[in-house]
Amino acid sequence: AWLFLPPCPFLTRQLLCCSTMAAVAVVLARRRRGGGGGLAPTPRERISEDRRKEIDAHMNHMREMEVLYKLFRQYDTNKSNKLEADNVKNLLRDLNGVDPTEEELKFIMKLCDDQCANNAIDLSELKHAIIAWRDYCKNREKMQEALDKYDKSGTGKLEREELKAYLVELNGGIDVTDYEVDWVLAQADVFGDGACSKPELAKATAAWFTYVEERKHKGCCVVS
Repeated sequence: AWLFLPPCPFLTRQLLCCSTMAAVAVVLARRRRGGGGGLAPTPRERISEDRRKEIDAHMNHMREMEVLYKLFRQYDTNKSNKLEADNVKNLLRDLNGVDPTEEELKFIMKLCDDQCANNAIDLSELKHAIIAWRDYCKNREKMQEALDKYDKSGTGKLEREELKAYLVELNGGIDVTDYEVDWVLAQADVFGDGACSKPELAKATAAWFTYVEERKHKGCCVVS
């Protein structure tokens, strides 16, 4: 996410989230008024290349903040300074034209409520939620196919041994170790039930390929 909050007690995090929204509102209001302290801007040609890059990055950041802030306000229909489950459901549906299932909604809520833990999505968590949902939607059908293939127990999720079989397929038919299965499960088990639901399976898949790439860079061949 574009805003990173330091570790702090719950109430302090809540205050920081509220102050962040207030600060964004002030900055955007000043921009709309054209406020700049009364000083003429330095001509671009007189600014060093490094400084220009810093300015461009800052302006891109401000544009992103403005988009996120407007989007947040649009879906914060009860003006609570947070997006609750029904607000997030509407947002996710409008982003991709896909209605999230109850499981998918809970997944996004739990995964992205990581800055101001309050069972809602705050402004500081909005970008994370948007990216997570879009990435998941790209692989939604593939995850359903994998679930249909490997969910031998019929629980609607992959238990540990079923996940192992799925990882073996990703690994080109080469066996995977118990350590590797446990590591992937630890990365993906957002719900903490020791198994992978469909949205968690997308996270498990990404974690596996990240693991493979890291092993390759270390000179340990995992796949043929």
